[in-house]
Amino acid sequence: MKSFKYIAICFGIFFCQSTFAQDQDNIIEERNEEKLENEEKKLFNFNLQIKNMHLWRGLHVSNSPVSVADINYTSKNGFFKAGLWGGRSFNGEYTEYDYYVSFMHKGFTLAIWDINNTTDYPDVGFFNYDRAETSHFIDVSLAYQFQKIPLKVSWATVVQGRDTYVDDDGELKNAFTNYVEASYIFLTKENWSLAGFVGGSFSFLSESNFYGDHPNVSNVGVIYNRDVEILTYTLPVSATASWNPLQEYGAIQVAVNLF
Repeated sequence: MKSFKYIAICFGIFFCQSTFAQDQDNIIEERNEEKLENEEKKLFNFNLQIKNMHLWRGLHVSNSPVSVADINYTSKNGFFKAGLWGGRSFNGEYTEYDYYVSFMHKGFTLAIWDINNTTDYPDVGFFNYDRAETSHFIDVSLAYQFQKIPLKVSWATVVQGRDTYVDDDGELKNAFTNYVEASYIFLTKENWSLAGFVGGSFSFLSESNFYGDHPNVSNVGVIYNRDVEILTYTLPVSATASWNPLQEYGAIQVAVNLF
């Protein structure tokens, strides 16, 4: 535990120093945004995606097929983005409705998400943010995309909501779980790319955290992106092979961006 925290602290110091000295979710989204750079940018966008399951930072959020919708506004200079994100499984067992804002500048992205997965909280009020009852958690992340190499590093912390632990006095407190990740695009061609990623989770306050009962590497995998031509349409498709050493399981997620 102490050694993992030491490594995490060192990573955090290095990350902060390297990023500030120079200035979960998703490589397929970044690739699509790069394509839009040469097209007319729209202030308002609506995207629909279909997946065979839903993975998020190594967690199996839904093992059933899901549809995902994203409605967002992006400023003309690309600095500010705000949107609504919703997901629902075909069998109705998984339902999620999120709000988010992000700020992007010179490779940096600061994102704040209010994530509301009501799957295990069907009777909790939508605006109930009591840490003992809520279905919400607020995730704040800072990421940096290096300019000269296809490397991206990020640090995310759950700052409020259903990320809790019981202290020695029996009080329920926020664990402030952290998730750090590095991703790298190994190969990129005209209509496909291959990337790898590794992420770990931990809390400085508790042995258990939002992602498991102890700190560990919790997300390792590869993402294969490809453009599939169907008649006159081009569909971006991704296949993510993910392993979670903390939870001791793995999965392959296949996602299709319909528009």
